Amino acid sequence: MNPSASIGSRLNAILELVTDVQRKAPYPCIWDCCCDHGYLGIKILSHDLCEKLVFVDQLPHIIEQLTDKIIPYSTGKHELISADAGDLVFDSQKRHLVILAGVGAECIIDIVSKIESNHPDAQIDYIFCPSSRHNVLREYLSVQPMGLLFEQIVCENKRCYEIIYVQGKTEVNKLPSVSLICDLWDMNNMDHQLYLNKINRPRVSKKPKRRIK
Repeated sequence: MNPSASIGSRLNAILELVTDVQRKAPYPCIWDCCCDHGYLGIKILSHDLCEKLVFVDQLPHIIEQLTDKIIPYSTGKHELISADAGDLVFDSQKRHLVILAGVGAECIIDIVSKIESNHPDAQIDYIFCPSSRHNVLREYLSVQPMGLLFEQIVCENKRCYEIIYVQGKTEVNKLPSVSLICDLWDMNNMDHQLYLNKINRPRVSKKPKRRIK
């Protein structure tokens, strides 16, 4: 991928959010978890937005492909890891931003619960953009010690996605908690109506699915 190439509305919205965040209070390390093709991480890397960008995917062949793909424009500020994102090790002396996009809510919950359990002393914030079941993720986040920093709705290819940026280990009353329903839905928008009707149907338990990046 050429760093100047365009990306879809969903990934571009996340990139714009990361760019804004890094201008105000930069994270030394950003983790692009379940990175798949690596388009988002490559954009972050090519814009020199952090001291270190870590690509993470549990599939070794994905990381092997990315290793070659990044060579033409590597700045030496990246690392590639083949592992379950829930098993990552975070330096407790630094602030971290973990991006989980393109995977389902159940998968995100599993990863985050492991990370938080394994790193009680590390400040880890998250940007979520689940591929499905936003409401399930919101149910989980609403009872966690996490504060809502930003949320956004992005529509791409007739699908709607919620982007949720949260601060981990938030002190009580410092930030609002994540609500069960995003307040940004526009009932006059047909795409929004169709999506809300879809997610409000009775849920059927399914095995977690990974990636649509």
